[in-house]
Formats: sequence, structure tokens, C-alpha cells
Amino acid sequence: MESPRQKKIAALLQQEIAQLLQGAIRKEGVSNLLVSVTKVNVTVDLSIAKVYLSLFPPKRLQRG
Repeated sequence: MESPRQKKIAALLQQEIAQLLQGAIRKEGVSNLLVSVTKVNVTVDLSIAKVYLSLFPPKRLQRG
């Protein structure tokens, strides 16, 4: 079970990572790509964060 501190750090990381990714996508001029940070899990000692992303459309990332 996550502590309140873990939840708070995870929420802050989720917002910051989403902003960074959206900024990078805009900077590169990529259009028609939606990236969402769906969840962030942080370890008890706050040393590791696992970030879950959702990408749409998924075929946009495949390289041929």
C-alpha cells in the first residue's frame, strides 16, 4: 500500500513528466500523436519511479 508521501510524489512526477513529453513532442513538430502518462508508481524509499504511458495512435511508433 502506498503511503501518502508516495502518492504525492507520484502525482507530481506524473504532471511533470506529462508536461515534459508534450513539450518535446511540440518542439519536434510531431502532430497527430497523443501521449498520456497514465500512472506512476514510486518505491517506498522514493529512489525508483515506474512510469506508464499511453500512446495514440499506436501504429505511429512502428518503424518499417
